[in-house]
Amino acid sequence: MIDGERVVHEVRYDHPVQSVWHALTDQDALAAWLMPNDFAPSVGHRFRLDARPEFGFIEGEVLDVHPPHLLRCAWTVAGVATTVTVRLDPDGDGTLLRLEHDGLPPGPRDSFEGGWDAKLQHDLGLVLTKSRFPDPEVPQ
Repeated sequence: MIDGERVVHEVRYDHPVQSVWHALTDQDALAAWLMPNDFAPSVGHRFRLDARPEFGFIEGEVLDVHPPHLLRCAWTVAGVATTVTVRLDPDGDGTLLRLEHDGLPPGPRDSFEGGWDAKLQHDLGLVLTKSRFPDPEVPQ
């Protein structure tokens, strides 16, 4: 949902926090559900996400990491500095993921609202259930 200048999503997965954390922070798993990248979960690490063609390359920096519960990154989207914060909390046998993407301008905000919804509701779930494999050598 769009809440002011931020996009907010909450999704529950029937997988333990550590599994969801791995899918969020492992470079290959992240590429399998989000986009190609050179991400590493280390404060200060600068990374690049390949969001072509619509947004080109998104430049990012890891701002805060508290495994396996909090990941906060700066993303530059269409020349605008934004912040993506992901929190993971245990929920019974599963995990509740809350994502907030702050600072998006109106045009990209609408696009990212739908994009995050599809990525979190569908694509991340496929990686967690091993229906989509992070290894590019494995057929999908």
